[in-house]
Amino acid sequence: MSMGSSETESNLPVVQKKKNIRKWIILLIIIAVLMGFLSLAGEYLTIDSELNHADLIVVLSGNDAVRLKAAAELYKEGYSETILLTNTGRTYGEYNIPYTQLQIEMLKELDVPEGAIHQVDFVAKNTGQEGTAIIEGMVNLRANSVIIVTDAWHTRRVKTIFDDTFSNTNYSVQYYGVSESKINPKLWWLSADGWKNVIGEYIRIIGYYIKRDTNIPDYPIFNIS
Repeated sequence: MSMGSSETESNLPVVQKKKNIRKWIILLIIIAVLMGFLSLAGEYLTIDSELNHADLIVVLSGNDAVRLKAAAELYKEGYSETILLTNTGRTYGEYNIPYTQLQIEMLKELDVPEGAIHQVDFVAKNTGQEGTAIIEGMVNLRANSVIIVTDAWHTRRVKTIFDDTFSNTNYSVQYYGVSESKINPKLWWLSADGWKNVIGEYIRIIGYYIKRDTNIPDYPIFNIS
C-alpha cells in the first residue's frame, strides 16, 4: 500500500466527522427557522390596542375564568365603569341556570359591583353574531366605545370580523388579549391545545373571508349612523 493511500484512509474519520457536524448544523438551522416560523404564526394571531378609557368593557364568551378576571382588573384600573357580557344562551347545572348569571357571580366575587355589570339579550352562536350583540348592547347603553376582552390568540380573528361588523358605525373598538391564557402565542406548538386552537383560528379566519366574499350571510353588518 502506498503512503498516499494510507494518508487518505487515515483522513476518512476526520472527513466523516466534518460531514456529520455540517449535517447537525443544517438540522439545527432548519429547526431554528421552523420554531421561528411557528412562533411568528402564533404571534400574528395576537393584537393588543394601546388602551384608553372606554364606555364599555365587553367580555366575549369562552375561557370565562381568565377573561372575566382580566375584565375585572381593567374595571378596577379605571378603563371603564361598565362591563358588558355577551350571551350564548348556555345554561349551567341540572336547573339550567343561565350561564351569564354564573359570570355575574364570578365578577361580583372579583369585587365588581352588580350595578356595573350588564348583559345583552341577543343570543350569539358565533363570534360574528357576538359583534351584532355588542352593537345592540352599545345602542341600549348609549355607548360609543368598547374594549373587547378575549384570549390573546383569538384577537386577530375577532378584529377581522369586527372590522366588518363595525365598519358602518362611528364606534371606537379596542382589543385586549388576555396573556394568562393556557396557550402561549410564542410556544403554542408545544401543546396539543396549542395546535388545536392556533390551527383552528387560521382555518376560521380563512373560512370567514370565503363566507364574506361569497356573500354567505353568517355575520350581519349593521348600518348605524
